[in-house]
Amino acid sequence: MPGATLAIAAVSALVFCFPVLNSWLLYNRNLLLHGQIWRAWTGHIVHFSSSHLIWNLVIFLAAGCWLEYIRPRSARWFYLACPPIISACLLVGEPDLERYAGLSGVATGVLVFLAFVQLSENNAEPTWFWVAVSGLVMVKIALETVTGAPLLVHDFAGFRVVPLAHISGSVCGLVAWAITRPAPAPTEASS
Repeated sequence: MPGATLAIAAVSALVFCFPVLNSWLLYNRNLLLHGQIWRAWTGHIVHFSSSHLIWNLVIFLAAGCWLEYIRPRSARWFYLACPPIISACLLVGEPDLERYAGLSGVATGVLVFLAFVQLSENNAEPTWFWVAVSGLVMVKIALETVTGAPLLVHDFAGFRVVPLAHISGSVCGLVAWAITRPAPAPTEASS
């Protein structure tokens, strides 16, 4: 049961339904630097528009449920570690970014993590599919970096895309895969 994935998605939807919570949960650089550390996690469950929420949930739920089904413990640790790492990258790499919201960085990381797990451990899956998924993630990040606009979200007035969140989420996914992959089976020496 992908309980953690479903819980994060449900909380994100609930927070969206009660916008008054945004001011307490949103990634806010100044407040984060003044001790409101929880925003390093909670800023990722806040969304600026319905399209922003829906697209993030589509990717997050599909990849997250799958990953949590095949690697429950790794997925749950990823959900704890990835948001503050993304937030730290934003603090350092985007010093002019005052506010940030959304699961997109985490969702990107989960998708990359899942793709590499499938590529390295699941011989029943077609390799081309997961290579294509990884390639599409890179193309999406590149297009958003060049255009400065989100590729999928259509109602983005008032906020900008932050490719660093997607890049740092992807790196988190790669690192999580690298440190959690099973050790290779010992090979028998031939005589």
